[in-house]
Amino acid sequence: MIAGEKYDLVIVGGGGGGLLLAILLGRKGLRVALLEQKKILTYPPRGEMIQPGGLKILDNVGLLKGLLSCDPHQNRRVHFYQSEGNHICTIDYQRLLPPYDYSLILLPRIIQDLFLKEVAACPNVEIISGASFQSILREGNAVTGVVLEQEGERRNMYAQVVVGADGALSPFRSALFIPYNLHHYQDGYLTALLPRSQDFLEEARYYLGKRKILGLFPVSSQTLYLFYMIQKDQIGLMRDRPFSSFKEQLCSINPGLEKPLMNLKCWEDTAFMPCFRVRCARWVSDGAVLMGDAAHAMNPHVAQGRNAAMEDAVILADVLLDCFQKGNFSQKALAKYEATRRPPVTILQRLGDEMTFFWNSGIAPLVWARNQSLEALHSNTTLHDKTLKTIAGIEVASMTFWDRVLMLNP
Repeated sequence: MIAGEKYDLVIVGGGGGGLLLAILLGRKGLRVALLEQKKILTYPPRGEMIQPGGLKILDNVGLLKGLLSCDPHQNRRVHFYQSEGNHICTIDYQRLLPPYDYSLILLPRIIQDLFLKEVAACPNVEIISGASFQSILREGNAVTGVVLEQEGERRNMYAQVVVGADGALSPFRSALFIPYNLHHYQDGYLTALLPRSQDFLEEARYYLGKRKILGLFPVSSQTLYLFYMIQKDQIGLMRDRPFSSFKEQLCSINPGLEKPLMNLKCWEDTAFMPCFRVRCARWVSDGAVLMGDAAHAMNPHVAQGRNAAMEDAVILADVLLDCFQKGNFSQKALAKYEATRRPPVTILQRLGDEMTFFWNSGIAPLVWARNQSLEALHSNTTLHDKTLKTIAGIEVASMTFWDRVLMLNP
């Protein structure tokens, strides 16, 4: 066992939320250690969306300009079609106030590399790669650090506060003994990256049918992100079939995919993305905090994964700075972070579950209700703008009973 090292803050997990928190506190002069289990980061064939609320955060911390220079897709609209091809509705980001009247769709490595470059510019932030979290160090009930394993050696790392940002399956959360519910959604997504042809010059598209979802999102001027819904227990059966049958399914929804799909040769050119929801009894303990998916993973229909983690980082950074000033890292002192973030997160999780219930369904009345609701968003600007501002992270608000009545009567 290597002798213990002392930091102001240890962050378990090197995802977007943890990196942004390290940047924000590193800039304030705090000594931060960020533990990343992987030695070399790899990225599945996937895209992600930065919502307007996330754009504002990146702009405020001086990172948006650099991100825009990396060829992400500035998306102004999301178009919804029936799987047979008929247009249902369009969600228009340009109804939001500028300058955040768009979303960015991009490859995850683009923003991750930007964060890593910024972390490298903070001399008091240390990324420890290939570091596997093992257990929590405590004094009484208070967390005082972690034990990690790196290259066969165990190390004690002490800190005034430890943040768990290690994803939906978080080992750190389990070690805290905080009661939580991990829901594994029945449906996940096969994902792939394709060349972006002339047929895909417009904005993001969803195709919805009975138990069928196909998403086509540009992630750069050259690349298209494809995701196709499949039940998690059917992935093995699907991959037992010829790969050509999968491509035929996609082309039956959008014939324009035939040429881009020529670049996919086999199942190994795709990846499976499972979907989780996490609900915790609390997000804070004495000397410890959960953030991002470790605290509140939600269905990807709300496109809020990284955005919610970045919101966490901003609020948590302010709370922690106050804690450092007062020398108080008790559960009570940290609770302000949870009190601020839990209400909007709860709304987004519920919205994600509602969208999953209707969008993923193959039951005719639910499919009808889904299409009615989307048509209402297209024709009713009040409903459209309320939904858009929630998804965008601008004004997160629950749907009222009257909203739901209007959605079924467009």
